[in-house]
Amino acid sequence: MDIVYRINESCRADEAADVFRASGIRRPVGDLERIQRMLDHADEIVTARDGEKLIGLLRAITDYSYCCYISDIAVHRSYQGQGIGKALIHKLIHKLGNEEIKYTLTSAPGAVGFYEKFGFERSDKAFEIKRIKN
Repeated sequence: MDIVYRINESCRADEAADVFRASGIRRPVGDLERIQRMLDHADEIVTARDGEKLIGLLRAITDYSYCCYISDIAVHRSYQGQGIGKALIHKLIHKLGNEEIKYTLTSAPGAVGFYEKFGFERSDKAFEIKRIKN
């Protein structure tokens, strides 16, 4: 297995939806137009491919100077536990740097340990307005 990582490689909505579905992450996988908008309007996308197959995806929104919100990190279930998620994050941090930029994300309950091991700290100061349409 030779995993290839790329930054801002074009990614189709159907293959992103497949990775979301296969990773267990909850995203609107039945609405490919919405998935495409999510991809089109991300500032940074980091992909992981095994050959031509998309197996990992990181999507982020950033101002490139102060903050970066990592909105998705998804790795196909059959590839989890191999360091792909960590590599996706490392690729993003390598590109943007970590001296001036603060990285933020929200975690699914089952992924909290992964992020803590990576070095993310829990925050009790986050707020959200829930979306009407999931």
